[in-house]
This record gives sequence, structure tokens and C-alpha cells, in this order.
Amino acid sequence: MISHMMNQRERLFYDKTTYALLSTINHMGLKPKELDDASFYIKLLRMAFTDSTIKQCVFLDERNKEWDFGYDSTGFCYAASVVFAMANGLNNWNLLYLDGERWHGATPHFYLQHKKTGNFLDITYDQFAIKGITSVPYEKGKRVPIKIPLENIAAKFAYILDINLKTKERK
Repeated sequence: MISHMMNQRERLFYDKTTYALLSTINHMGLKPKELDDASFYIKLLRMAFTDSTIKQCVFLDERNKEWDFGYDSTGFCYAASVVFAMANGLNNWNLLYLDGERWHGATPHFYLQHKKTGNFLDITYDQFAIKGITSVPYEKGKRVPIKIPLENIAAKFAYILDINLKTKERK
């Protein structure tokens, strides 16, 4: 059971972050179709983070207990990054990982880097910024492969959102 609901301040911050992410991808030099797809998936993923039923379905086997997410994007960094990269073309995005050694004392974190521009895209960065952590050392991230077929929370997340990652079809 998910026991946290965002308050008004958190909700405003969450919405502001979503617009900032859309602005970030708008300035990456993507082709019109790529920009349209990236915008669509940012909006879809960010909407999904707010749905407690989706959280329960995605994390049920992983958590196997009550877990307070504390903030809507918390816990989704891997699933969201993998789904976004696959839906927008693995040839365009690298998945990166920060562990405690590279990011002193912080929790492990996944995010993306656009291959062509080198720009970072952290779909869930607001889970840290809301706590006052505004300096994430993205440049220290280690590239990690996306293993296919997906048999983890990223696969569950895509399935729940009705995203066919093989055809990249939007429904």
C-alpha cells in the first residue's frame, strides 16, 4: 500500500519539473518526430508516477511490503529511463548509473545521456531536488547496458502503460 500523497507545494514543484524536462528536450536539437515522441513519453511517464495503482503494480514484487514513496517520482529512475530510451531509440540514448562511491552517501540512481549532444536527461531528478539536493554529479555516471528482453520493473512499467517497446507503438 502506498501511503503518501503529495502536498500542494510538492505538486507545484512536480509540475514545474515536468515543464523543465520538456524544455530540456526541446533544446537538445532533436528532429521534429523525435521531439514529439520524447515529449509524449515525458508526459506519459510523469503522469504515471502520480498513480498509486501503477506504483503498486510496478513495485509489488520488488518491495513486497508497504513502502512510502515520499514523493511521486521516487523509485522510478531505472524503469522510466529504460522505457524512455527504448521508446525513443536505444541508438539515441545511453543509460547511466551513479552508485554511492561516485555520489557520496546518496542512493543509487539511473538517468540518460543523449548520444548526439551529450546532454543528460534525468526524468526523476525532482525526487532529490525536492529535498534540497541540487548538485547531482551526472558526469561521474557509469554507462550500463539495457538488457533485452526486459524481465524486470521496466518491463512491467511499459506493459502497464501499454507501450509496445518492440514496435514503439503508442496507444
